[in-house]
Amino acid sequence: MSDPTLACSFCLRSSAEVQRLLGGPGVHICDACVAACDRILADPSIPFPDLAEEDDETLLGRLQPAAALVASADAGLRGLVDVLRQREVSWARVGEALGVSRQAAWERFG
Repeated sequence: MSDPTLACSFCLRSSAEVQRLLGGPGVHICDACVAACDRILADPSIPFPDLAEEDDETLLGRLQPAAALVASADAGLRGLVDVLRQREVSWARVGEALGVSRQAAWERFG
C-alpha cells in the first residue's frame, strides 16, 4: 500500500501517483524518473522532463510534497548541526561550512 505523504523528490508525484517509489535518507525517486535518468545516461542530449507541461491544478497539488521535502531537508540539516555542536564544533566552523557567518549559523540553529 502506498503512503500518500511520500513523493518523488524530482517530479513531486505522490506515491499514489507512481508505480514504485524508492527511498533513501531524505530523498525519494519514482520509477518514471529512474526511467528518465536511464534515457539521459544513455543519451545526454535528452533533457530531464520539467513541469512546464503540467496544468495549474497539478502544480498546486505538488506544493505540499515540495514543502515536505524542504521540511525534511531542514530537519536533516538541524540534526547534523546538533551532532556537531554536541562534539563542541564551534559556531564559526559550522557557519563557515554552511557559507554563512558564525552569527547567522547561531541565529538559525542555536
